[in-house]
Amino acid sequence: MRQLEVENQLRDVVSRIIVQVELATSQGRTDINLALEDAFIPILKSVYNLPHLVNLNRKQKNFPGIDLGDDHDRVAFQITSTTTLEKVKFTVRQFMDRAYYNTFDELFILMLGKKQSSYSQASVNVLLTDKFAFNCKKHIIDLGDILGQVTALRLAAQERVLSEFKRILGEVDAYISFSSESIAAPTAVTSNLQMIRLPEAVYVAELTIDDKKVIAQGNAKLNYGGKARSRKSVVKMALLLNSVETDAWVCHDNKLFSFHDIEQCGLISVVDAGSVERLNVSDLADSPELDNVNILKQLLSAETREQLKQRRVRMHSKDGFFFFGSTEEGQLERRETWIGKRTAIRRVFEVKYQRKDPSKVAHQKHFSFDLTFTKLGDDWYAQIVPSWYYSYDGYRQSRWHDELLSAQKRLEHNATVRNMVRFVAYFLSGASKNEDEDHGLRFLSLVEFNVQNADEAEPVDDDGEDVAHVAGGTAA
Repeated sequence: MRQLEVENQLRDVVSRIIVQVELATSQGRTDINLALEDAFIPILKSVYNLPHLVNLNRKQKNFPGIDLGDDHDRVAFQITSTTTLEKVKFTVRQFMDRAYYNTFDELFILMLGKKQSSYSQASVNVLLTDKFAFNCKKHIIDLGDILGQVTALRLAAQERVLSEFKRILGEVDAYISFSSESIAAPTAVTSNLQMIRLPEAVYVAELTIDDKKVIAQGNAKLNYGGKARSRKSVVKMALLLNSVETDAWVCHDNKLFSFHDIEQCGLISVVDAGSVERLNVSDLADSPELDNVNILKQLLSAETREQLKQRRVRMHSKDGFFFFGSTEEGQLERRETWIGKRTAIRRVFEVKYQRKDPSKVAHQKHFSFDLTFTKLGDDWYAQIVPSWYYSYDGYRQSRWHDELLSAQKRLEHNATVRNMVRFVAYFLSGASKNEDEDHGLRFLSLVEFNVQNADEAEPVDDDGEDVAHVAGGTAA
């Protein structure tokens, strides 16, 4: 059942990526591949079993002819949104002229749009010598070909690839929103990108915990049953055993990373105090190593989780989205005041009762949103994707979640979603303000293009959107 669900999601996400890429290409934005070079590395690593695959453009700016390469297994990739034979010939010509065959035995051309039904092998053969072979049927691939190979992987690997494809879809959407400023359009365009200010420093230290000992103590003192599912869960357990509840950290390669000074907080309880090191955030943000950039993205998510936790907004442990909960026991409804063009009130949590038996709870409705952190140009942004989450107990998903979400989505239109994004951006800006940590993560303003008066927060009916304006800026 889960296998079928993952495969269906993979098909849906990949088809949406293809549509968005073809839309961008039709508008003349054929450089979208530049924004996605890093994003495809984890997928291609899994599908082609290339553990040493890297972005070659990080070694040499605009590496001519190819984008990704594994010089250990001698495989290279060109990522392109152009699907013509001329593009294929140009790439192969570059490959041959620069003698890349001395480093790589195979060249794949990955087309982000749907590839042509066929390509002239004879036209390509003219460019080849006996030193290198290129088979158009084998080496020209698109996302449909990748998807076909993903379905042959184990379920756990498919789930990881699905997660990466979702990130790619987010980055495609972010790219299109970011690029729309220069594209003439008949309607107003509002971005779902919120600029962020990175913290100045990242602290790192060596972990010193004994996993078996921690798990044993967790079973005895925290009523934890079974084995830890990951290294992260063991570290979390070790911190809880030391009465440290913060989630503002990431573990990688037996190291603990945090935006907070490890020596000055409870994180010191699980690391070697003598190994604490302070790094400039640029050491990760501008690193040529994809692992370092991913650590920064994970840290941004972890820090956001910690900030929002204090305002009763939780991160779903499995799917990673954020959702509003109740602020007190027995609360039937939660509303948040926010300021768009004017002050308004939004319902973010509500207990819904059964129609047949009003004494019984049918489900709980939570305003939710996904955050994806990405770098565009020299700046970092959070991409906001608002939605709804339906639980039966305030956390675990209702069996009717999909049907309820589908019905809710049918009520929403562009202005509704735009207001939802602006509300989340306002809420995040407030959550990140902390006078005691002026150099920490800050959510700044939304990137907006050609925004019209339609962006104003409008009062609507009881469908979970803004429920009222506040006269004079005070609660009515």
